[in-house]
Amino acid sequence: MQIQGKILAIDEKSRMITVKDRRQKRLLYFQRSLFNKFEKFLHQDFYIALSYRHKIRRNRHTAYIVRNVKKIVKPTARGPKILYSFKHLKAQTTDFINHLDTKLFLDFEMSMHPYHKQKNFIQEIIQVGYILEDKTGHTLKTFSTCIKPSIHTTLTKRTLKFLDLSQADVDQGLSYEEFYQHLKSLIETYNPAIIVWGRNDFLALRDSYKINHKRSLAKKTRFVNLLKLHKNYFNLKNDIGLLNAFESYGHQLEEKQKHDALEDAFMTKKVFEGFKATINDQTYPPKF
Repeated sequence: MQIQGKILAIDEKSRMITVKDRRQKRLLYFQRSLFNKFEKFLHQDFYIALSYRHKIRRNRHTAYIVRNVKKIVKPTARGPKILYSFKHLKAQTTDFINHLDTKLFLDFEMSMHPYHKQKNFIQEIIQVGYILEDKTGHTLKTFSTCIKPSIHTTLTKRTLKFLDLSQADVDQGLSYEEFYQHLKSLIETYNPAIIVWGRNDFLALRDSYKINHKRSLAKKTRFVNLLKLHKNYFNLKNDIGLLNAFESYGHQLEEKQKHDALEDAFMTKKVFEGFKATINDQTYPPKF
């Protein structure tokens, strides 16, 4: 079911808005993640178009659950100003993806807390895997290596059980300084868009600069969160796992998932290719 009309009232605490659709008023309830996404656009006397689901009881009121928001418009003296449009968002996403040049599909694996968490334990990058390709999709470089942690040099049993590597693999890996210089050279040479699944890899790299007292490369990097693009484009409420997304585009791993950085970078690349084909109407949308 859909509704479009003027916003008459907003209750931030209960995450409900009142909308007048023609001559009828409706009370609409936003789930937390959706409200957080659109709260900055919700103002009295703005116009909104959205779809909604069944009724629920909230704070002694009957309200409809908002499924997704289609458009939000602000009236101005010069005419209506579109603040948000799902149709425009999809078009902008397609244009953005189609005009990406060199791409770096990147993934990190991290050291893990002991089974009993320690307050002073700091997670560190211990493996990196990436696939570098040009704008035509030709692979320029494939890279995978372990990285020696700077603080907790002995891996926990939990880490060794979860990841497909050994203590010897990490001991023989690059120092953080070597990894940092490698990444810096890669960015300066190719200036790639760095494609990752979720925010964890970005956060891990940011934290690694602080841990190792290195100058941040953030101003030289362009991270593209492919998970976020999926959630926005397909109007998904919950996060999707990388393996789930990989399989939703029709792929299967030959063996059980290893939790290996290069394998995850490969899956990210295949998900990107599936997403690009879908938004350009070359394939049917996946079912997540």
